[in-house]
Amino acid sequence: MDAKHALSNASTVSTLKDVIQGISTSLKLHGFSGFWFQGIPHCAYENYHFPEDTSLFSPIALRKPIASVASSPIVAQLQRFYLNQVAANDTNFGLSLDTSKPYVYRLTNEKDTKACALFQKHNIQTVLSWPIVCHDQCRWTGRFMLLSQQSYSEIVLDGLADVLKEAQYKLFECNKPMFNPFLQSSLLKENARDILQMVANGLQNDEISTQLPISVRGVEYHMESMRKKFGAANRANLIHLAHQYELI
Repeated sequence: MDAKHALSNASTVSTLKDVIQGISTSLKLHGFSGFWFQGIPHCAYENYHFPEDTSLFSPIALRKPIASVASSPIVAQLQRFYLNQVAANDTNFGLSLDTSKPYVYRLTNEKDTKACALFQKHNIQTVLSWPIVCHDQCRWTGRFMLLSQQSYSEIVLDGLADVLKEAQYKLFECNKPMFNPFLQSSLLKENARDILQMVANGLQNDEISTQLPISVRGVEYHMESMRKKFGAANRANLIHLAHQYELI
């Protein structure tokens, strides 16, 4: 059984657990023992390396295990520990936020001894970050963090890109909003997403106020706050961006 065929067996099921199991089976044929998958905003690299007050995501926010799923509870625990305790001082993490290309973690760098020790503790020799481009998403994409107990030279790269594309498709088919970093982060305050949806549906501020437990002034505050946060020129531009971020 080849890796692509193994993953295709998950097409008959719809639960996230079954899809993850199918992906794990496929990736084992390429030499990977585990993975985690996470939605990453395209602005992540810039926001992390060149943070500004206007950045949508702070470096701390980018080190949160949001919009993600792991292949097993052990891998989920490893992910949380790495992000919370190690990533801030690991140069690999910042480099892996580039959503334009795969990145192989360098685990022999003397500056990243904590990362090396952590992965070695779990018998992991290779960590490969692999973003999957989605042409219908201009603001974020999915990224696999692939873990292997083999050296990089032993990993089977042939056909891996196709397997990961199919895997992402299956994950999105189960629950795409779960992996949207804009939706799963704390970018929007309470009621903000409902307000955006109502504005997109053509409602005016006073009409929104009658449907939500909020004053007209409160609606105006939320709209202005979101306009500034997303760098929108006006109300119409804000709704356009909200569609691109898949918030509505």
